[in-house]
Amino acid sequence: MKVLLIDDEESILELITMHLTLEGFEVEKGSSGYEGVEKFKNFNPDIVILDVMLPDIDGFQVINELQKIDNQTPIILLTAKEQINDKLLGLQLGADDYITKPFDSRELILRIRTIFRRINKVKISSEVKENNEVKENNIVKKGFIKILKDERKVFIDSNEIGFTYREFETLLLMVTNEGKVFSREELLKEIWGYEFQGNSRAVDIHIERIRKKLKTYRKIIKTVYGVGYKLEV
Repeated sequence: MKVLLIDDEESILELITMHLTLEGFEVEKGSSGYEGVEKFKNFNPDIVILDVMLPDIDGFQVINELQKIDNQTPIILLTAKEQINDKLLGLQLGADDYITKPFDSRELILRIRTIFRRINKVKISSEVKENNEVKENNIVKKGFIKILKDERKVFIDSNEIGFTYREFETLLLMVTNEGKVFSREELLKEIWGYEFQGNSRAVDIHIERIRKKLKTYRKIIKTVYGVGYKLEV
């Protein structure tokens, strides 16, 4: 699996690179925002580790540029401990996760591996289907929503809408469990895959991003006050 690191602190780049290489990952590095975007185009990474503070453009601008190229590539944001607003803004813009500096490299590797496990499940499912070893229903339909699981595409009233990695996973989970109330803790466990070190605000931001993409149908994701969310078409 390929990891792109974008950070202007050479010591952090070298430390993360060393640990990831020892774990068997292929690593590419960028020390500025523009360099990171160019490396993203050429390296085609499976995941991006992105610092907020960069010497040219900030990490939020980089997120926007990367999503124009491929909005399915997961992004983990690196932020300073006190920068709670940066964390929340990063999630609003489409980052999948954040980790606070200084951090334990083992925690970062855990988060990367968790995302990779989910990516691999999707790839394996697609490959198996192509080889005709197992035939599964690839299409999920619910009212005006159509989801192609293997292709990771979402159609609203037959119009394709781009969803990020975690947005897609969340919508698919809720559509296939229509009417089920998910607590914020359940969504963190199901979608993030581990005990997320954020707070309920991170989940709320994630849901609000999905609602915005549903546009006039945003009300199908209902807030169950004091509990969490459910989807009803």
